Amino acid sequence: MPIDPAVPAHGWASRHRDHALVSKILLLSGSQDPVVTLDSAGQQVSTDPEAASLYDVAVRTTLCLQRGALAQVDAALDADPRFAVAHATKAALDFEQRDLRDCALHYHAAVESLARGATAREQAYVRAVGQRIHGNRFAYRAYAEAYPEDPIGLALAIPTIAFSGAYVSPIDAWHRLDELEPLHGDDWWFTGLLAFARVEQGDLEGAAELADRSLRDEPHGGTAAHARAHAYYELGEHAEGLRWLDGWLAQAGARCLGNAHMSWHAVLHDLGLGDLEAVLARYDRDLSPSVLQGTRCLVDGASLLWRLELMGIPDRAEDIAEVRAMAGRELTEPSTAFSAMHAALADAAAGDDASLSRLEARCRDSSMPAMADLGAPLASALAGFVRGDDASVADALLELFAASRATGASRAQCEVIEDTAIAALVRSGRVDDAIAVLTARLERRPHAGDQALRGQLCQIPSR
Repeated sequence: MPIDPAVPAHGWASRHRDHALVSKILLLSGSQDPVVTLDSAGQQVSTDPEAASLYDVAVRTTLCLQRGALAQVDAALDADPRFAVAHATKAALDFEQRDLRDCALHYHAAVESLARGATAREQAYVRAVGQRIHGNRFAYRAYAEAYPEDPIGLALAIPTIAFSGAYVSPIDAWHRLDELEPLHGDDWWFTGLLAFARVEQGDLEGAAELADRSLRDEPHGGTAAHARAHAYYELGEHAEGLRWLDGWLAQAGARCLGNAHMSWHAVLHDLGLGDLEAVLARYDRDLSPSVLQGTRCLVDGASLLWRLELMGIPDRAEDIAEVRAMAGRELTEPSTAFSAMHAALADAAAGDDASLSRLEARCRDSSMPAMADLGAPLASALAGFVRGDDASVADALLELFAASRATGASRAQCEVIEDTAIAALVRSGRVDDAIAVLTARLERRPHAGDQALRGQLCQIPSR
């Protein structure tokens, strides 16, 4: 399959290529045969040892989810401007961070650099990056299936805090990691991914063990730290989890690209301990629209504001307008069921049933099953909740919560749907049913907020 060097027509900040860089690559590409070097994963790369070593550093930083990877890729390209794989990785990371002009520049440079010679894997990698840029969400999956030994390719394909991934169902991604365990063994980056999978599979003790092992070998590993945060929460170890998480964020995780989301996890522990003052302080410092933008603002900011709304806490309620303004296109034109879920929460927090109705229609028209089957009914149910149709939406919300993991959201993220169902049950007079839902949650893990709410509900006379 040929590599298409054309710039995608939709969504690019600029159609112009950096002719100086491309001309330099063309000038150099025929000057000599490429040197073939082995990277740290044992793969052949068409570059010299110095550039390969610098690129290995960039890959490690990327797998750790730490800041600085882009500059490190640039260092590798300074050493070898014709390094196709490095150009493709820069394009892939730029695309994830929505730097679309630089993404286009480096994708074109990767294509041009292949002209001097490249392995089949390198060609496949550049092709996968180009397909993803052109809108094929599943291109990385095909590449990772063909070349599972490539850490960066697998990291791009698996849905985590860093990358949206290339699987329709996250369950398929977790199965794929299970299949690859004999290949990658105890590699720290792989055990971090596997720890995250174990959380989503419900094996919390296994997740904690894998995350601890990964962090022992690489303390800066953001994926392992994320998995550990989930395990602490699902095990109900809020005080210990908060101490660990605050310590990691202050030290090894200080430069983590996902530290805003990690702070959101700390907020969940604050809620689990019933410390609302800490919740509001952390929101102002780490999660408000003055700090976050784009999808991260939509996902972490809106879901927390909706939780506070359901708890009857008016503080920061006015922030939802700013969150929606900062959320970008994913608010009105969500590209995944995960984004649609959080767009619906943002609309609900704003009390905007008209936007929820538009979101429902958009999701129903989607060709993605999770958008039509989960995004649309969730938007509809939340619109009903906003209008006060509690009796008609309570059971619908409980059913949606049971299926909500298909959106790609974690159990911790999906819990807010159950919170909304509990509120609808209470408002419609079904207090005993709300108590039953809370009791089931408390049997799974301790939570001061749930305990307090159940205590309050138990004081209400049965109807």
